[in-house]
Amino acid sequence: MKIIKSISALALGGLLAIATPAFADYATGIAAYDAGDYEQALLAFEVDANNGHARAQERLGNMYRTGQGTRPDPVLAIKWLTLAYTNGLRSTLPVLETLRESITEAQLVEGEQLALSWLEDANRIVFADDDTDALYDAQGF
Repeated sequence: MKIIKSISALALGGLLAIATPAFADYATGIAAYDAGDYEQALLAFEVDANNGHARAQERLGNMYRTGQGTRPDPVLAIKWLTLAYTNGLRSTLPVLETLRESITEAQLVEGEQLALSWLEDANRIVFADDDTDALYDAQGF
């Protein structure tokens, strides 16, 4: 739970800010999933999950957890479900906790490290255009 709190703190800076307003791939993913085309759904959800869409992150995490459209991968399931949780989707917590109890500590750490890396990258993208140096230069600091 401690790592989830750490990840939540990092998420405040950039996770929601990188999310694009239109998530066309999520709708495509839902349609593919409902049609039983799990490989296509996985690909579609991945696009929006990488853009910060919480529901896509949840779907992707659950697909990796159960092996729909791919082989089961608890590490990637932890990554995406943790990101969905930090992105405000608190309903993922029971599944996340059950998954955490069913895998090795090494897998858990690896999944949480992947989530943390994703959040750090998201923050770098958000703050890449942040020109605070110019602000300080203008003030004579």
